[in-house]
Amino acid sequence: MIPEYQEELLLRLKSIKGHLAGVIKMVEDERYCPDVMKQVAALQSSLERVNRILLRNHLETCVTEAIRTGNGSAKIDELLESLRFNSALTDFRHNGDALGRGVPEMSGETCESEAMPGVSES
Repeated sequence: MIPEYQEELLLRLKSIKGHLAGVIKMVEDERYCPDVMKQVAALQSSLERVNRILLRNHLETCVTEAIRTGNGSAKIDELLESLRFNSALTDFRHNGDALGRGVPEMSGETCESEAMPGVSES
């Protein structure tokens, strides 16, 4: 794991752990349901961010190495299988920041519609 990502993940997960303890206390104290729901949504958002960091790390390490050594297809298939269980990583309608780098939202154009430098369109 890339050390910077590991450090960020551990900080976020420890923060989530504390936040979760607070939500458990809210439920024990029978706090107002919408207030608890807001905190659960905040926890979900934090966990989604953790998953995006994990995905970025996986792409930058395992997938990159697999492609370099000619085993990319199997690693990509494995990754796609795991993404089936996490719609937050594949649904960017509400979040253009797919992997944590301010990625602008898609305009709907395909790659083929963009002219490549030095290549004339026919």
